[in-house]
Amino acid sequence: MTTLQLPSSYTNAPPDPMAGQHVSPLHAFTIMNRHRLAMGAVALAIAIPAGIGIFSLKPYYNASSILIVGTRQAPFRDLQATVSQTDVDTVAVNSEVSILRSPAIASAVVRKLDLTHDPVIRAAMENVSLPRRIINTVTGFFVHAPPAPPLTEEERVQAVAGLLDHWVTILNDGRSYIITITASTGTAQTSARIANAYADVYLDFKRHMKVSATWQANALLDEQIAPLRERLRKAEQAVQAFREKNGLIAAELERAPMGNGANGDGGGGTVTDQQLTQMNHELILARADLEVRRARYDEVRNAVRNGSLDSIPDAVSSPLIQQLQAQEAQISSRAASLGQVMMDGNPTLQSTRAAAAQVRSRIAAEVQHIASSAAKELASAEARVKALSSAVDKLQEQVTAENEADVTLRQLQSEATAARTVYQDYLGRFAQTSTQAELQVAEAELISRAAPPLEASGPPRKQYMAIALLFSLMAGAGAALVIDRTRKGVRSTAELDAIPGLFALGLVPAFTGSLVRQYTGRHRSVYLETVESIRSVLSFGHSRFRAKVVLVTSAEHAEGKTTFALSLAANTGRGGQRALVIDCDIRNPSAMRVMGALSVPHDSQMPVDPLLVGLERDVLPGVDILTPAGMAQREGRAMLSPEEVRRILAQVSSQYDLILLDTPPALAFPDAAVLSRLTDGVVMVVKWGHTSAATLVQAMRTLHSYDARTLGAVLTQAPQEGLDEAEQHPFRIYNHYGLLPRG
Repeated sequence: MTTLQLPSSYTNAPPDPMAGQHVSPLHAFTIMNRHRLAMGAVALAIAIPAGIGIFSLKPYYNASSILIVGTRQAPFRDLQATVSQTDVDTVAVNSEVSILRSPAIASAVVRKLDLTHDPVIRAAMENVSLPRRIINTVTGFFVHAPPAPPLTEEERVQAVAGLLDHWVTILNDGRSYIITITASTGTAQTSARIANAYADVYLDFKRHMKVSATWQANALLDEQIAPLRERLRKAEQAVQAFREKNGLIAAELERAPMGNGANGDGGGGTVTDQQLTQMNHELILARADLEVRRARYDEVRNAVRNGSLDSIPDAVSSPLIQQLQAQEAQISSRAASLGQVMMDGNPTLQSTRAAAAQVRSRIAAEVQHIASSAAKELASAEARVKALSSAVDKLQEQVTAENEADVTLRQLQSEATAARTVYQDYLGRFAQTSTQAELQVAEAELISRAAPPLEASGPPRKQYMAIALLFSLMAGAGAALVIDRTRKGVRSTAELDAIPGLFALGLVPAFTGSLVRQYTGRHRSVYLETVESIRSVLSFGHSRFRAKVVLVTSAEHAEGKTTFALSLAANTGRGGQRALVIDCDIRNPSAMRVMGALSVPHDSQMPVDPLLVGLERDVLPGVDILTPAGMAQREGRAMLSPEEVRRILAQVSSQYDLILLDTPPALAFPDAAVLSRLTDGVVMVVKWGHTSAATLVQAMRTLHSYDARTLGAVLTQAPQEGLDEAEQHPFRIYNHYGLLPRG
């Protein structure tokens, strides 16, 4: 058997007043559809002025020049430096971007292009924005400011520089050394001029910085050169004076490379050093010659003593001695021949022998002459060696004295050499910086110059219009949601189900005209059918909802509870049954007033029960209305007595199929809560879009505090156009059957 699954709030467990409300996200579209007119009005109110403003925007032209910064020339021999990829120095690039954005660069561009007299710039400076005009107009009513004095030339430059700060964009992507300078103005030529001027001024600025640094270094070097020159001059003078004082006159002789001169410096030695060296060399040669002379003399003397002329080289090599020896040999040979044939007394033999003796005498004389010559040469060599030795000894004594002064000379020469080295180094640097000052280039290059754009760069009207339309639609949707949010009333049966302790029995649409007209006309209507569906639930639905005695109330006043109670009774009467409506609102009885103060004539012959004195029969077919007698005189009483109502119900229960108690609002008065215990259940009437969920929670809390049994809630006076998609679906079916609301 199929059973009806009811919310937990219909069990015996107490309701949770803090239970959350869960609404589908698609409900937002329903809300926007409900307030589509307001949404469209807000969207148009934003889109139309935005469109007018967008299409009135003046076109602008973007021109860009591109720089690359931090470029350095690497020597070709350094292949690694030439081909290696270095990391991007973000700090350095950002520093260059900040320089380009500085007011100094902007002011230099203004002066370079003479922008203070440019017509486009003048028009931009004289243009006053709409907000500023409004502020000036408003403040003009209260404060009469004197006219501003004319700007000076420097002030105009600063003002134009401020404009350039808004017109020029300096960008770097953070991943390269590329810097893009983009100028955006009202004319293509002006944009290109400004972008190129920024690049040129920046490059000139960087070049000027390097030149200034070079000249500053040059000036510092120049300041140091004069003292260094004076220091070198004094050091060289001191060396020369010391040389002259101590007789250390340098010889005009070149020393051999890597020579070992006496002074050990790079120049020649002193005269004494040179003389000593020369004397030592001559002494060595003289001693060698002496030994040669002595050996020759000894050889000649021994040869003479021994008579061995062949051992004397000079005798052997002498042509005269050789000639004499040849004559001696010839004569001796003749004498020998003659001696064999002649006697010793032979005159020829004797003359021959005398001739041989004479030749030998001449040979001996010649040899003696050679020996005498050798002796003289030996004596001369010995004298020369002695003289040279004496001269060397004197020079050595002089060199020894000079060496003692040479220590001081070396120190002076070292100081002079150091002064000369420093001076020459400074001179070289000075010459280098002087040359570099004329050849300095900035560490940046202009990759491309800005060209005047062929067409306007903006504004992007289509994109702006798309954004304006999107924003206007969002604003309209937001306005619809805000309007719906400000109306805190419940607008769907789903919201009723979310209230703890409530179950939506149904939804009743609003109608025009009187209630009597709805039930006396011939045409069926959606209103009657929706009320009938609710009556069916109370008569034939789940046992939880079936009831004969029903208390009808609401959280607040003017929610249509009396009209609904009468409608429920009228639908019962249309079904051939009898229904009674008891007006229990002692403070404001309204059942008969809703029916148009209709009163049915009573049969005076029939006895009337005192409890039913205010009974009006057949107000509508099958519908009776009981207004307890003396309502106007009951002002002193707070409410109908439960005992009195119990007696009325006991009296009429058997005569009616449905009895409805119309009570005051439950949130303000306790009538409904107290009388609910005499009925089968309570039906809460909720006005669509009027009663808030928080109000219903408070009303349900009041009923539960009296242990009232709540059958459910009915949403009344609902406009068909404002319903959710799910709740509009039944109305489409009603329309298909021709059940149109009657006007």
